[in-house]
Amino acid sequence: MNQKSLFPLWARIGVNFPAIEPSESEPLVEDLIAQTSIIGRYEPRLIECMAGWLAKHGDLINISLMHKYISQGNPAVIGLIIDLIETRQSAKLKKLITYCKPNKKAEMLFHAAENSPTMKAESIEKESGINKKWNLYYVSLRIKTDAVFDRNMVLKNNPNLARRALFGSGMRTEILNFLLNKGTSFPAEIANHFGYRYHRVIEDIQDLIQEGAVIDTRSTKKRMLQLSPAFEKYLNIIPW
Repeated sequence: MNQKSLFPLWARIGVNFPAIEPSESEPLVEDLIAQTSIIGRYEPRLIECMAGWLAKHGDLINISLMHKYISQGNPAVIGLIIDLIETRQSAKLKKLITYCKPNKKAEMLFHAAENSPTMKAESIEKESGINKKWNLYYVSLRIKTDAVFDRNMVLKNNPNLARRALFGSGMRTEILNFLLNKGTSFPAEIANHFGYRYHRVIEDIQDLIQEGAVIDTRSTKKRMLQLSPAFEKYLNIIPW
């Protein structure tokens, strides 16, 4: 991914970037956060809007998935942003801080400032405990909630996030999303898709089967899973 490819993805999930056409496909927000924590250091608008989105819609984050994706991004940047957010979502998000690690050496958050002695001096003058904690410094960092659309607009355009809002942002919802998009699958494939071991998802699968949301059939030697017709119909007619 590069800077240009990230703007449409954030626009799709509710960031108001003027003149940016939203992506046609809904991104996995945990992956998007991980990529932005790296590429956004070259483009402050991405980091600021990511912070604004998390402040406004952070309860839609799947903590388990985000834990997995932290290592694919910049753990110090993710930790810094979560530490800065003080909203009703922050308590849930702050659980992730224990999985984030500070930068090995003190650096400017945005790479463009690294070559500016003036900006470096100003950032040290304004340093806070959070800056020291993550070894990341900046002159200015805005949490741009005003550039992020409200919940109804986000859910209207992003059905996967809408189902998280309805059923909770846990693994069971992700399994439902996966089966709705793929049609049929089997436990090992689902576990592999999310990058987890079999035992990590099988308990949630069993619960969904018992609740009648998922049907368990067999094709040759594999267990084949699919949404029950009634539940699939329900998912497809929910108005947002």
